[in-house]
Amino acid sequence: MANPPKRFIVHAKVAEDLNNLEQKDLIILALKKIKLIKSGHLQGRPLGAHHATGDLSDCYKVLFATRTDLPPRFRIVYRQQNQNLEILFIEVLSIGERYQLEAYISAAERLARLPNEGEY
Repeated sequence: MANPPKRFIVHAKVAEDLNNLEQKDLIILALKKIKLIKSGHLQGRPLGAHHATGDLSDCYKVLFATRTDLPPRFRIVYRQQNQNLEILFIEVLSIGERYQLEAYISAAERLARLPNEGEY
C-alpha cells in the first residue's frame, strides 16, 4: 500500500541534474520515478556510510536507465524521515550517474556531509 509523505521537497540543484541527463527519454524516466517516490509507490534501496561520500545512511537510491540490456547507470538519491509507520518528509537530493559516485557525492555535498580529506 502506498504511504505518501506529509512533505515532499526537491533540492534546487535537481533541475541542473535533470538538464545534465541531456536525453529527453532519461529526463522523462527520472521524473516518472520521482513521481512514484512521491506517491509512495516506489521505495529505494537504503544507502550507508562510504569513505568517499560520507554518511548517507538516512538516504535511499533508485536506479534507472532507458536501456534494459545493461545495468542501470543512473541514480536518484533522496532522504526520508519516518516516525513510526508514517513518512514525515522525502527530499530528492540528486540525480546522476553511478560512475565515479557522481549521484552520491552530489547528495553528500548538498547535505554538507562530505568527509574531510584526512578521514578516508
